[in-house]
Amino acid sequence: MSDWLNDVIGEDLIAEYEGHYCTEDAVIWLRQKPRTIGELRAEEIDWLRWMAANTNNRDLLEKLSQDSDPDVRMWVACNPLTPQTVLWRLAEDTVVFVRRGVAQNRSTSATLLIRLTNDLDSRVRALVFRNCSRQTPLFSLIFY
Repeated sequence: MSDWLNDVIGEDLIAEYEGHYCTEDAVIWLRQKPRTIGELRAEEIDWLRWMAANTNNRDLLEKLSQDSDPDVRMWVACNPLTPQTVLWRLAEDTVVFVRRGVAQNRSTSATLLIRLTNDLDSRVRALVFRNCSRQTPLFSLIFY
């Protein structure tokens, strides 16, 4: 098990759950005793996936990007607050859905988007083009 899975879930993260209308059962479970991210993962992996998609905690996103579950990594890749260094690493992921998450993330840097135009997956490339045209019309001139 990765070391970060032993991190105790603090009050700030529980407050994030509450602030996003997380289920009452989840909050009660978290408050019963100090829980670790690993315990949360084992209890209900969907909670971890939800966290990856919704957290604004960059340190947590860094940790979640290392999870063995590809859906967790995909949601980290889609989160607009994910640090660029993490997005660069996720752009190399062997799971295509993770790379697609990076390609569609509106916060992905232009340099990384240009790099993803060489991805073997045509859907990744299509998402890059759509993302680029949203970010700036100048990209449309570069790619067309």
